[in-house]
Amino acid sequence: MRWERYLSGINERGLLRSLILILALGLVIEGYLMLQMIGRQRVVLVPPEVHQAGEIWIAEDAASAGYLEAMTRFLLPLVTSFHPRSLTEQISLFLRYVAPAQYGEVKARLLSQAGQAIRNDISQAFYIQNVEIKKETARATGILRRYVGKARVIEEVENYEVRYEIRHGRPVVVGLEFLSPARVGVTDDHRP
Repeated sequence: MRWERYLSGINERGLLRSLILILALGLVIEGYLMLQMIGRQRVVLVPPEVHQAGEIWIAEDAASAGYLEAMTRFLLPLVTSFHPRSLTEQISLFLRYVAPAQYGEVKARLLSQAGQAIRNDISQAFYIQNVEIKKETARATGILRRYVGKARVIEEVENYEVRYEIRHGRPVVVGLEFLSPARVGVTDDHRP
């Protein structure tokens, strides 16, 4: 009787040990698979106002054209539509999206333009009419209205180009350029 109890106790302990070992092994495998999935997911974003058809998504090192268009429609007005009193805050917000390697150059250029706008009481509005995306470059075409004081001095169609890189699921601006009418269509990214 005692011998049978002893053997049944050994069997139960062996069964429990095996069960715990299997569960622990399952947790280790699950943890490994979760670590492998980091960076392989794609996040689908649905902002409150999406005025276009198509999917908007961003992944570890890529983004949809719709996402880049939405970012361009958000970022570009920060540096193209301004009043002297709001300009420094807008530049500060824009610089949060600039790549570290280009940060100093872009900041210096924008602050120089801001100083000129403040000294001369220049304000302007850029009304985006069209955004064209090729690879990670966005070209925005729109109407630019510039004022000195209260007098309108310019109203014409202008083009801006914003170049992005997607780093760790975050878009960063690596280039911002005003395209004079003579340069429209010249860059490699927008050749047919």
